[in-house]
Formats: sequence, C-alpha cells, structure tokens
Amino acid sequence: MKTNGKFPELHAPGTNGTAAPIAPAGAAGSTGAVKLSVNVTRDVGIRLRRIAFDERVSESSIVEIALNGLFTEMSDAQLGEFLRSQGASLRRPARE
Repeated sequence: MKTNGKFPELHAPGTNGTAAPIAPAGAAGSTGAVKLSVNVTRDVGIRLRRIAFDERVSESSIVEIALNGLFTEMSDAQLGEFLRSQGASLRRPARE
C-alpha cells in the first residue's frame, strides 16, 4: 500500500483498470449506501469506538475506508485466502 506521508493512500478500482482516489462519504454522485450489521470481538469494538471518538470520525467511515483499502490491495480470491489464514469462517451453521 502506498503511503501519503503518514497515512496510506487509498484508491478504489477505476472502470478502465486504473485506480481512482476514494471519494469522501456523502460526496456528490454517491450511489447510496447499504446498511450492514456485523459482530466484532470486544477488543476490536472498543478500539473502533475509541478511534472514532478521539479522531472525531464515524465508526462506519473507519470500517468503509479500511475495507476499501483491503479491496484495493487484493483480488477477491487473495482476500478470501488471507481471511481464512487469519481464522475467518462462516459464523452461521451450514444449511441442510
């Protein structure tokens, strides 16, 4: 991931195979949002809330920007492999 001084420079995939800078949340031309509900470990939740409070940003913007960074850095297959290597799995029982 490239860095912009202190912070990583995040880009979203462009339509022509190039990367375009990520637009701020709520920017004009936005296609809307999808509401998600996720469970995270207590430690992750506490850190997320602390960062959001201390840095005066929303929890959802932290999550969205972090995910965009992962999506930019890896293909879906690479991301799946990385997630499984970190212990990720389906959290619901398989349907019979």
